[in-house]
Amino acid sequence: MKKLVIMGGQGNGTVVAQIVEDINKVQKEWEIIGFLNDREVEPINGYPVLGKVDSVTVAELLKDNSVFFFYALISIKLNYKYLNKLHDLKIPIDRFAQVIHPTAVVSKDAKLGKNVCVQAFSIVGPNANVGNFVQIFGHATVGHNCKVEDYAYVTSNSIIGAHVHLKQGAFLGVNSSTLDRVTIGEWSIVGQHSNVIRDVPDYTIVVGNPAAKIGTVD
Repeated sequence: MKKLVIMGGQGNGTVVAQIVEDINKVQKEWEIIGFLNDREVEPINGYPVLGKVDSVTVAELLKDNSVFFFYALISIKLNYKYLNKLHDLKIPIDRFAQVIHPTAVVSKDAKLGKNVCVQAFSIVGPNANVGNFVQIFGHATVGHNCKVEDYAYVTSNSIIGAHVHLKQGAFLGVNSSTLDRVTIGEWSIVGQHSNVIRDVPDYTIVVGNPAAKIGTVD
């Protein structure tokens, strides 16, 4: 089995670990060797904490070519401000894992990047193009011919219509939906239960049905 190190902890990190455990129930693929976490030192859900999320620890782990990584520290709270930490680690992109839950439906004609997590019962349609470091949460739908750029975040039960463009870092809240062919701007936030029927500018917060601007992202 390939070895996996999860960068993160309680929250997205443990969700990734659970998905890996479910994958292994179907077919042994990954051995989780532990977490990297800046605050915790005790085991997380039974897995050891190997050290902090820093370049020294990562450089040592990179010496083993069978070790892959999943960076689970991207979220609406951390936003683009936390990406410098990821970039400073200097991990080659091909050493990041792709984690797809066995119940997810991903079209053979879809393209998924590295460090992508597709959670349980989600759908990724034909000719969808999903970038790197993207989280697609449970029961979400990414419509056909969508473009989902790096660091985008598609939360639970959200539905992206066909030909939609989620630009870098765009965040879709729980139970949100979009009209076909709209664009969600860079690092913008769509609040939960919102329905997007027109383009959302970069760094903009929208909420409601139809979604309307309520603020901007710092």
